Amino acid sequence: MSHNDHTNDSAQASKKPYATPQLVSYGHVKDIIQGGGGMKSDAAHLPPGGNSKANCWIAEQLYGVDDPRTWLLRAWLGHVYDDRGRGWQFVALDQRFGRSTARLSARGYLPRAPFYALFDRLVECAFDASAITAAAHRLSA
Repeated sequence: MSHNDHTNDSAQASKKPYATPQLVSYGHVKDIIQGGGGMKSDAAHLPPGGNSKANCWIAEQLYGVDDPRTWLLRAWLGHVYDDRGRGWQFVALDQRFGRSTARLSARGYLPRAPFYALFDRLVECAFDASAITAAAHRLSA
């Protein structure tokens, strides 16, 4: 028996048996970005999630109109407003003063740092809530 034969025998003995790879689904990116609402902004000229109450002009000014964070916030805040969930008054304030606040911030009359701090935290909350919703939807299916 050569040295190579002995090495191959011990390597084969320590190998695990082959198992077919399994794909683990954490949900569809659409459900996370659009908040699980399933409606697209192009469909009815509404923000993702189909809600007309969450325009999020400040988020649009901070992140950009096509940024997924803006879409996520619009969908999530729309659901918060519709369900009268925690923070729905914030959405009402944004509806009333958001457009002018975003304009003032864009022109440099208002500092952007506090808005970034607030909206970055809101993005975290929206992502967590969307992930939970997507997981619950996936488990119920």
